[in-house]
Amino acid sequence: MPIETMNTPNPREGSHLASYITYVSDEGLDLERFVQDGGRLVVREDSAGLPSGLADLRQKISDLRPTHPQLARQLDFLAQFFESDAARDPECVRHLPEAVCNEVAFALFYTAKDMDLIPDDLPDVGYRDDCAVVAMVLTRHAAIFEHYCAAHGLDWAALKPETSN
Repeated sequence: MPIETMNTPNPREGSHLASYITYVSDEGLDLERFVQDGGRLVVREDSAGLPSGLADLRQKISDLRPTHPQLARQLDFLAQFFESDAARDPECVRHLPEAVCNEVAFALFYTAKDMDLIPDDLPDVGYRDDCAVVAMVLTRHAAIFEHYCAAHGLDWAALKPETSN
């Protein structure tokens, strides 16, 4: 079943994040820097709009399960992680670094966005960029995610990205 192009959740129209998601510099793509800089561009208004769009994202995740089961599991996890953090009272002391929360939001926005570095509808390769962005976020903050999984009874080994040797 083809996956419908999604218009939500999208960063605010006109935001730096909305245009950044499809940007690649003339020097090529440094994926770690792309994710790190993308996370820096996420602002409170972007993150505040994401929870309402998670239902649409979950439908896309459901549609991905047959063909991209690992990506679907990882996105489910990131959505749960984001919701768990977003449920905290904004006035409470944050236990997670802002960079982690923003990069998780960036990965969710990137996956949901209808404009990617590689269009999703390209056979065999369309979701490689989504997989790479999600894997980079999971890798950059593996210790935090592993701790979260242990605290919530989740299997980190089933979620963590494969490492290439």
